[in-house]
Amino acid sequence: MRVVKEEKLMDKVCKNKKDEEIHQDIIKVLAKITRIDASSINDNVLIRDELGIDSLMGIEIIAKVEKHYNIHLEESLLLEINRVGDFIDLVKSKLK
Repeated sequence: MRVVKEEKLMDKVCKNKKDEEIHQDIIKVLAKITRIDASSINDNVLIRDELGIDSLMGIEIIAKVEKHYNIHLEESLLLEINRVGDFIDLVKSKLK
């Protein structure tokens, strides 16, 4: 019984670590493309208004994320998403 609990705890720790890695990877992509310091980008930052991401930059972001994670994202989705955290959640949902 104790071994099962420890395995579940380890699975949860690994999942949280993976989620944090995804989070940091996406922040790095956003920082590189927008030329804004990654430490200034958090989940509540507005994608278009605060980062200044236009449609061309959005396509570049989506292409990099798709290639890195081997997933498909509709370009129009980035237009519908307002905050960085929402975009990160979208990517995580595609990875499940």
